[in-house]
Amino acid sequence: MAVEHKNILVDELQVGMYVSKLDRPWIETPFPLQGFYIRELPDIDQIRRHCRSVTIDMTRSRAAVEPVRHTPTPVSREADAKAASKVRKPVYQNTASMPQEVNASRELHARFASSVSAVYKRLGEGRQIDLDSAREVTGQVVESVIRNPDAMVWLSRVRSKDAYSYHHAFRCAIWGTVFGRHLGISKSVLEQLALGLTLMDVGKAKLPDGLLNKCGILTPPERVELRRHVDYSLEILGTMPGIAAPVLQMVGEHHERFDGSGYPNQLMGKAISPLGKIAGLVDTYDAMTSERPYARALTSVEAVSRLYELRNTEFQSQLVEEFIQAIGVYPTGTLVHLSNQEVGVVIAQNPERRLRPKLLVLLDGDKKAVSRPRYIDMMTTTHDSAGEPLRIITSLLPGAFGVDPAKVQLAA
Repeated sequence: MAVEHKNILVDELQVGMYVSKLDRPWIETPFPLQGFYIRELPDIDQIRRHCRSVTIDMTRSRAAVEPVRHTPTPVSREADAKAASKVRKPVYQNTASMPQEVNASRELHARFASSVSAVYKRLGEGRQIDLDSAREVTGQVVESVIRNPDAMVWLSRVRSKDAYSYHHAFRCAIWGTVFGRHLGISKSVLEQLALGLTLMDVGKAKLPDGLLNKCGILTPPERVELRRHVDYSLEILGTMPGIAAPVLQMVGEHHERFDGSGYPNQLMGKAISPLGKIAGLVDTYDAMTSERPYARALTSVEAVSRLYELRNTEFQSQLVEEFIQAIGVYPTGTLVHLSNQEVGVVIAQNPERRLRPKLLVLLDGDKKAVSRPRYIDMMTTTHDSAGEPLRIITSLLPGAFGVDPAKVQLAA
């Protein structure tokens, strides 16, 4: 039987080879997919920064798998173009700094939260949703995320234990827009995605409060009733003119799962629309990282690890990989505990190294507040003052060591 995969040293890589496996977890590297073509020599240099060896898929490689030490095999322009087409190219670039966009969008974030709250309040009172207002403000949120995705995530650090549904809805809209931006989705579709995520749980307004806030395990009849919120949401939104079909489809699919274990129709794989898959993933991530009556909030690291475990079962593997790359292992606004015992808050991502973001150090090694928060970029600050390697030990929940990241002010 022919060998389809071969493990080789990074120095043996050539242009045209297809890398199918790394010698370290994918989430610890900047590579967006579980499998990619090497298009040019700098790609090999980038791999060398993270790995000593990789596994090559010989059936997909366009170069001989032989130890040639950087002697590239000629690749036709046609083959090279096909290889390049398999690598996603970013569509959006930041046009505002993180502090600038935070300051410019504080009022917008407040209006967005207020708008989503009004949607659920109106439904609870049996009144019609102001769809035009919701569409307008979600469109402005999309524009902010396009300018700088870290800003809206930063502003969403405030998590209330009350009114989970609407806080969850507007956070999902932000997570989903950040994710969609990373995927290169067009602005018009991002607007549909944000609106759909905002409205996907409106059917919960028809459920009893006792069911939504129950602390214990749901009985089988209660579980059936809770799942009806998807149908209720479609009933409510289906009567409103101007709701695009992709939005309704996403609302109907956000609890479907890749392996067919979801509801209401047990769809699986390609039967679930791309926006439905995105909605399900961000809905699950925000639920995991939120305090709920029946479950404690997970840290960002715990949530990412759990999503990673669900690859190719509940969620498509490639989509999980892309989501982790989009938001980072430590999303903006996350408290982190450093190897030198200091505590900081993540203020921006380094897309090329998701485990080494930009931080503000808030507590010293004795867990005492520093007189002035210290900015560090972990890409360039690799060692602490004692000369030891500096790394993040773990993420922390808001309030750890008495620190509330929502009160941290960023310098413009």
